[in-house]
Amino acid sequence: MINGQVNLYDAIRRRVDFKQGQKEYKLRTDQSLPTLIVRPRGWHLEEKHFTVDGEPISGSLFDFGLYFFNSAEELVKRGTGPYFYLPKMESHLEARLWNDVFNLSQDYIAMPRGTIRGTVLIETILAAFEMDEIIYELRDHSSGLNCGRWDYIFSVIKKFRQNSNFVLPDRSAVTMTVPFMDAYVKLLIKTCHRRGVHAMGGMAAQIPIKDDPKANEVAMQNVYADKLREVKAGHDGTWVAHPALASIASEVFNKHMPTPNQMFVRREDVSITRNDLLNMNVPGKITEAGIRKNLDIGLGYMEGWLRGVGCIPINYLMEDAATAEVSRSQLWQWARHGVVTAEGKKVDKAYCLNLLRQQADALAARAPKGSKYHLAAQYFAGQVTGEDYADFLTT
Repeated sequence: MINGQVNLYDAIRRRVDFKQGQKEYKLRTDQSLPTLIVRPRGWHLEEKHFTVDGEPISGSLFDFGLYFFNSAEELVKRGTGPYFYLPKMESHLEARLWNDVFNLSQDYIAMPRGTIRGTVLIETILAAFEMDEIIYELRDHSSGLNCGRWDYIFSVIKKFRQNSNFVLPDRSAVTMTVPFMDAYVKLLIKTCHRRGVHAMGGMAAQIPIKDDPKANEVAMQNVYADKLREVKAGHDGTWVAHPALASIASEVFNKHMPTPNQMFVRREDVSITRNDLLNMNVPGKITEAGIRKNLDIGLGYMEGWLRGVGCIPINYLMEDAATAEVSRSQLWQWARHGVVTAEGKKVDKAYCLNLLRQQADALAARAPKGSKYHLAAQYFAGQVTGEDYADFLTT
């Protein structure tokens, strides 16, 4: 965390660099640089290495405070400002708390209120029901809302995991066009534009496939189609997981959004109800291949996490905590409700643990010596049998 803060401090002052073997990376001086938007930890996380009155400080306050204290005034001098992505909210009351933090901080250094800008990731099902309220609470500081697609799917499974009506098929079938995801996107765009703030699209998780041109072409076409769907829906911008995809996203948005934003796209045609947000009519099957894929993703992420790595490329997709959470939550849900796979196998504790052992052995056999796949399997085992369920995989 501190190294990240140091890198932000140096990047703002245009002196950050990085060396790895024969490669050396420096900031370009021949063009304008991207705007920094900092993502503090969610309110549920603590910073145990920094205490106040003997208690760990909120990770959110630690991340925000250190960055704001060191760089807010410098950012303003350079023509930008302290901008933040605010994650994991479930209630407008959390947005109100952020707004109080912003006001107190700006007042403390005599900075005009409203200098701080925040974009809220709508990545929980509860927040989807409070979009208007969240924008209102941050009204002097709101830049908009963002679709956090993977965490959103995780949140839906997590909140309704005990309800068999919310059992979803293989993760690959849960796309942005299934009913509950489509409703969420449309409602976010309509709400943002009605309130005069930006509606940001979700992340394309693909990464370039350097050793297979044909597969890479298919992957890039999928990115293009995803961004085309977003811009035509009315989004004002979007995310990608890899810098190489930025040109594709820019091409699509520049072609179909020649204006700075699409706030004029009011989506008056949209009328989303609570039933739409909870419509789990998702076509697809639960397959053994889907179960093994979820295990591979969960084990791959956990193995990297145990080595201090926060995101892992798996099958040319960038898998992070959110996608790992979807994978383990689906496995838990399927085991909990004893679903039957398309191949006719009942998913229960013994079945899940057997496949977990097989996948861990296979991954460890292909990995360099000293990998942590079997240790990852020990951590993962308790989360995929339909019994214990932690709120978050890594806390």
